Amino acid sequence: MAPPRGVACGAAAERGWFLSARQGDDDEEEEAPPRGSGGSSFGFSVFNLMNAIMGSGVLGLSYAMAHAGVVGFSILLLIVASLASYSVFLLLSMCIQTGKFYLGT
Repeated sequence: MAPPRGVACGAAAERGWFLSARQGDDDEEEEAPPRGSGGSSFGFSVFNLMNAIMGSGVLGLSYAMAHAGVVGFSILLLIVASLASYSVFLLLSMCIQTGKFYLGT
């Protein structure tokens, strides 16, 4: 929808010409959208968080490869993979030593 004739875009935006015509009906109470269960589950939230982290990681990999080159990127990728593997090893060894495991209650 285009702004009215003779009105600059900035002035039209200030006037609110693009808002709905129901704006003048202040006496009517607006209807709230139907509500679902009130939120999402913990598992779905974890899935969304993992999706966001992995998505940004995939985008970052291409950026790092473009700036480091193929050989430099391969070396950096191996270093990061070995550090991640070692951190998982440390976490699992601590779980075994302390005997504390998450059983999901």
